[in-house]
Amino acid sequence: MEPRPRVESSGALNDVYVKSQEHLLRPTSENPLPTSVPPPSAGMAGLIGVRHVLIVIGLPERGKCFIAQRLSKYLYFFHGAEVKLFDVAEYMGCQPVDIGHAAQPQDECRIEASANTLTRDLKLFLNSSGEAARRAGGNMTVPVPRNCQTAQARAAERAMAAAREEIQNTEQHLLVDEADRRRKNVDSGKVAIIFTSDGMGSFYEKWACTSKERRRWAAETIQSDKRLGAKVIFIEVIVNSAKLMEQNLLSKIRHERRLSRGAEARDSRDSRQSREGEENARGIAVPSSPATPGRPTRASSSRNHGYGSGYDWSAAAAEALEESDDIPPRLVREFHARVNRFARVYVSLQEDGSEDDLSYIKLINYGDKVVTNRMHGYLRMRIAQFLSVIHPTPHVIYLSRHGQSEYNVLGKLGGNPPLSPAGQEYARRLAQWVPRHIFYQHGVLTKCRLWTSSLQRTILTATHIPHPIVPASSFDSPDGISSPPRRGSHETDAATPSGGTPSHRFRSRQRSRQLPPRYLQGDEGVLNEPVWEQMSPRVYRNLDEIFAGEYEGMTYEEIQHSFPSEAKMRATDKIGFRYPRGESYLDILARLD
Repeated sequence: MEPRPRVESSGALNDVYVKSQEHLLRPTSENPLPTSVPPPSAGMAGLIGVRHVLIVIGLPERGKCFIAQRLSKYLYFFHGAEVKLFDVAEYMGCQPVDIGHAAQPQDECRIEASANTLTRDLKLFLNSSGEAARRAGGNMTVPVPRNCQTAQARAAERAMAAAREEIQNTEQHLLVDEADRRRKNVDSGKVAIIFTSDGMGSFYEKWACTSKERRRWAAETIQSDKRLGAKVIFIEVIVNSAKLMEQNLLSKIRHERRLSRGAEARDSRDSRQSREGEENARGIAVPSSPATPGRPTRASSSRNHGYGSGYDWSAAAAEALEESDDIPPRLVREFHARVNRFARVYVSLQEDGSEDDLSYIKLINYGDKVVTNRMHGYLRMRIAQFLSVIHPTPHVIYLSRHGQSEYNVLGKLGGNPPLSPAGQEYARRLAQWVPRHIFYQHGVLTKCRLWTSSLQRTILTATHIPHPIVPASSFDSPDGISSPPRRGSHETDAATPSGGTPSHRFRSRQRSRQLPPRYLQGDEGVLNEPVWEQMSPRVYRNLDEIFAGEYEGMTYEEIQHSFPSEAKMRATDKIGFRYPRGESYLDILARLD
């Protein structure tokens, strides 16, 4: 089998067209004035050229930074938008105003200056020409062919010259001005996300939008500049669950501790390398050093991690975590008391009609409840949908390729073939690996789901994975299941090696058609306890493999021989190439969204 042609990516997803369409945009004798920019792909529909400003607000330690970063990745990857994050905390020029003291005149001047600086940078970003627009040129620009050596090319050049002259003489007013914001089809749109990583220190900043007046100022600042043409959306993160807040805080402190340790390790390594360089020149051996004295690290910076002046709560909590995985109750109480001081002066988005003219989303307990107002349009609804399923807790996702199929053996594309003998063996080994490595995380029983596509090769790969029925109370135990559940008539024992781990002691249950899926049958046949079915299989057609259209069931060699031009285009632009009557990878991004 000959090696496949080398595949190169087409670059950023915010290109206005894919490379495999490039030949269709060149002038020919039959089409001397071709379309300069084709219609957008499905993932970018409704977003082309539109400017959005998303302002993430809320009380401290609600996960605003996390949500802003996740949202930026989503909008870039799935919608091809040009996204930039603006952290309000980075624009504060000096020590922030503490919540317990009134703002002094010099503080107000500093707040005004930092707000003006962020506004300037925001407008520069929104007004700048996108990378896609710079590559595409004008939406009515007539491309001039290079190296006109063939008769066909010369005929096309003459036809284009005549067309340009006609346009200049009779329809000049139809051309779109270079600076006109209506040129939406040459720009993938821009999204500015404003948030703060220091909710306590930047509480009084204008762009923090912690009051009705600050939100009104932010909306008017953007909307008063008609040239921007930007839409403002406020995203308020509300967390009223003490458990969620403590989980957020614990995650943040652990993250900062990892950053601090990384900074210390880098400082130590850099210092040691510098000393080794100096001492080696003099032939002196250098002993190892645990840290570099005299240089501040992230944990000891004067910024205090956004907790304002006074007691360094974050440092104290981080120090306590050195010896335990839990924050001491005393520090938790101190944190809640400090946040409550902000809650007394923070003003949430009002639902009394005074802010009904604003576009906003209220995200309550990360999707438990979502309130939207004036969220009309394609992108706004996609943002609302994405935020409704976001969560701050870590989730592990295991990805497995399906076992070898019969088409894989033959080198054929697509189809719906069963597994080969090697693929069946892979399915059996996968079923042995899953309970030991996925059911239990760090020794604790964890809820798991199983997703496959609708193709039989993926369903057959997962067919041997057990689906044990577990009492729901087992997941509340810190040590997972320490002994097997009670046996019923529908159970079968799994092989249990002597001295095995909890996953080995786990008893596999065959799925019973007579039992309701959410209850466990006791010894007397009474439905008495809610249960969870581990690895409950779910089939999603959106996870199906790319559809090769007319090339389904063909090998790459057959495509290369029968359709060399199509094979070349696919090698040039794999992500944007669409199989005839089939899909491209951009189409897959759209259906995964």
